[in-house]
Amino acid sequence: MFCCIIKQTRRSESSSNSSLSSNPRNKCALQPGHSLMDWIRLGNSGKDLAGTGGRMRPVTPAELSTHNTLKDAWLAIRGRVYNITHYLPYHPGGPEELMRGAGIDATELFDKVHPWVNYDSLLAKCLVGPLRFDRPDAEELFDITNPSPKSDRLREPSKAQELVRKSMENLANCITPVRKKITAKSEENVKSSPPSKIMQSLIQSSDLPVSISRRAGSSPVKSVDKSKDSPSPLRFDWIQTSTKLTISIYTSPLVNPGGSARIANGVLFVEVATNGWLRTIKLIPEEELTEPLQLRVFSESGKIEVIALKATSKVWKNVGETTYGAAVPISSPRSVECRVMHVERVSHDTTLLALCPATGPVIVPLGHHVRVHHKVDDKECVRSYTPVGDSWDHFGSDLSALKLTVKRYDAGALSPHLAELKAGDTVTLSGPYGNFQLRKLKQVKTVYLIAAGTGITPMLGLLKFMLVRSNPRCERVHLLFFNKTEDDILFKENLDEISEQDERLNTIHILSNPSPSWTGVEGRIKSEILSKVITKDSVSTEKQHFACVCGPTEFTHTAVDLLKTLGVREDDIHAFIG
Repeated sequence: MFCCIIKQTRRSESSSNSSLSSNPRNKCALQPGHSLMDWIRLGNSGKDLAGTGGRMRPVTPAELSTHNTLKDAWLAIRGRVYNITHYLPYHPGGPEELMRGAGIDATELFDKVHPWVNYDSLLAKCLVGPLRFDRPDAEELFDITNPSPKSDRLREPSKAQELVRKSMENLANCITPVRKKITAKSEENVKSSPPSKIMQSLIQSSDLPVSISRRAGSSPVKSVDKSKDSPSPLRFDWIQTSTKLTISIYTSPLVNPGGSARIANGVLFVEVATNGWLRTIKLIPEEELTEPLQLRVFSESGKIEVIALKATSKVWKNVGETTYGAAVPISSPRSVECRVMHVERVSHDTTLLALCPATGPVIVPLGHHVRVHHKVDDKECVRSYTPVGDSWDHFGSDLSALKLTVKRYDAGALSPHLAELKAGDTVTLSGPYGNFQLRKLKQVKTVYLIAAGTGITPMLGLLKFMLVRSNPRCERVHLLFFNKTEDDILFKENLDEISEQDERLNTIHILSNPSPSWTGVEGRIKSEILSKVITKDSVSTEKQHFACVCGPTEFTHTAVDLLKTLGVREDDIHAFIG
């Protein structure tokens, strides 16, 4: 399961006004009736901007290449194909600039100018479908064997993910080095390191580790291309008690991994996504494992941990046989059916749902979001929501739960239906989506989180990550949280509790329509409010400061412009628009 918050806002029902490939300093004058708000209104008018009759379908590179004219223009970004024909006259950089990407993968062009912009929100209504090569393998994967001369450009760059936390395993008791057999499709076997000294003590609890492999084995896969885009080798380790098995998979620090785990026909499958590549680890266990599985990520180290229960309580001599699959590029997000497990009221108009994916637990990278698909009157409605982690609810620390916070709008297309879901109901999710790069925070010591309404959701994981990380230690986290009234402030008790426990968190609540008893800051986003914590002197140290923004579209772009006037470099800003 995963945990995410869904709160329906106007930003989730509208599009971003960021350009795909234009330079904001070289904008073209748009014709009357072609502003950002005009584009949003057109997207909400019901017009079929994708030209597919409301149904998504896969697109091959060959088909994509035929849509390269002003009257019929498609482009692909990170494995998704968009019909940009209707958007051309709305593009701030002019149609000619956008046409540079027509008929091909425009990922590289996009990343050169505005990698922080979530293009998938801007072009959500223009989505044709996933870009796929003709390979009848897994539904979500493709192999770059297409003979097209442009095939080397049709791979998803990625920037995969991570959640948060630093872990200390209590390695007491009888710690025994264990050898394990590792095989790969290349048919190479890698042996574990020689045994080290055995340390023994009394076993007081079946929940304490009774054996652990002393060194993680490197992935023996040799068939992966060693270019700069290729993933680094995985390392594998395991630890057991008499009742459970814990698998540790090591990626790289700050790589922000995502993944999933499942048991099928007695075999444990763990999928690891990093930087646009997917690798599958297959474990045939020494004895039977049972569900439920638990999955978690340690953001700073990049470690993924899978916890499985043993069918029979005993200590194994070995973990079993482990096989690594070759790395394959990720072509499109996945869809999964989820069952509602719990429902909790968060505020006067907001509900928190705990969901369980049918296929097993899933990890969404930190700073990325998912989409909810739900049929209303025989029409599919799709909205984007950002996942959050544990401790923001009263369900308890469930490592296999997905939590969604739904704010109900009576006139909304989807939120009234989501707000009425009950335990046992089902909902479809797809994802992950987003381009947030955790590595941008590598040297950052001070973070500015600027959120409005449900824009708080991506900030929750970042806030905890920065306060927990150790190298370098975060010096300050400034959270500026904009809302209408006191009753609209989500997770206020949680934020107050963190502030009391950690003085590095400075939370400022700003209300646009407060009650007479409100003694805090009033108003809307403006330079005078931001300058309370951000000045040109405070952000003068390069790479040690970073700002994140999330909220309604106009709020987000206003915040970005204000940050620039206050001296924050564009490379030190990430806007969550989706």
